[in-house]
Amino acid sequence: MSFRGNARGRGGGFARGRGGDSFGSRGRGRGGFQSSYGPPASILEMGSFVHACEGEMVCESINPKIPHFGAPMFLENKTTIGRVEEVLGPINQVYFTIKPQEGIVATSFKSGDKFYIASEKLLPLDRFLPKPKPPPGTPKPKRAGGAGRADEDATPEVHNGAQEKQKMLLSSDTGHFSMIKALHLADLITELNGFCGVMSIFSSMRYCLGDASDTGNLWAALAFMPFGLFFDFMDGKVARWRGKSSLMGQELDSLADLISFGVAPAAAAFAVGLRTPLDHLLLTFFVLCGLTRLARFNVTVAALPKDKTGKSQYFEGTPIPTTLSIAAAMAYWVQQGWVLDDLPLGVWAQGTWAEFHPIVGVFLISGCLMISKTLHIPKP
Repeated sequence: MSFRGNARGRGGGFARGRGGDSFGSRGRGRGGFQSSYGPPASILEMGSFVHACEGEMVCESINPKIPHFGAPMFLENKTTIGRVEEVLGPINQVYFTIKPQEGIVATSFKSGDKFYIASEKLLPLDRFLPKPKPPPGTPKPKRAGGAGRADEDATPEVHNGAQEKQKMLLSSDTGHFSMIKALHLADLITELNGFCGVMSIFSSMRYCLGDASDTGNLWAALAFMPFGLFFDFMDGKVARWRGKSSLMGQELDSLADLISFGVAPAAAAFAVGLRTPLDHLLLTFFVLCGLTRLARFNVTVAALPKDKTGKSQYFEGTPIPTTLSIAAAMAYWVQQGWVLDDLPLGVWAQGTWAEFHPIVGVFLISGCLMISKTLHIPKP
């Protein structure tokens, strides 16, 4: 039987949940289950119904063993109701989900209803725990069946119990503000990064609506960006300090970075004076490069080489916070009074459809550097 696992977090690698080592694996592949030709001779109580979620039954395990993925699940009278879809949670509080078969509705069950499994479809818990390292010099055991063949009882990867707990909270709690309970401290710090980015954008808009000679709002727009960088730095530190990472935190981090270091600098550039249609097109290209770079990072971070702490050894392309160097340049322009009609290098093709400010090229170059595949920036 094949187990599939994936661990994602800000720090990369695997982590430990609050209750000790944790696991959570998802299996949908071939293997691990052979078609059944009738009810099993004996069944054991596996767990009880907790709630329905996206058409599946979420159940709490009361069996000391772990069910096979894809194993049939039964009622006490051996009526088949579906198959095991996921196993999740820390090792001291295991949950599993059942994908109902045709004709079975997940919401038809009530809390506490018992579900059963065939005794041969259970695995011992110790198979899911980290194995001690063999003494130095011990030869590695050879797999039967030749190289390249998957072991049917391969050990699943370890998951972060905090991640599984967060997913359970987000999917099961239906209160208006239930999402707040699922946020970690690091996630709240990430929200402050996003707050700084949004406030920077609003400050740029206020400058555009006011007196051009009053640059107070423009200075505020540029000042919010470094504060966003501070919170972007601190959320990762707090996540590693508390030993808690989450998929939601990773997504929040990318979205906040896009606002603070992508959209906010482009909005400030518009306020400073890059206001021709071609300027807008190139600024949009810059923001989309940042968006694409963040999406690529989320997809490839697990495959990048790691150091001994689990952090990636380098960035592919320049990180999006490096756009603060452009914000620093714009601050210098504001200090010198080089805004609106007095921008450095002036305006080219004035009065034509191709009118643009050549200084917008710094945004074009920054965008290209962010999406570079061959440029590797070592992490500090």
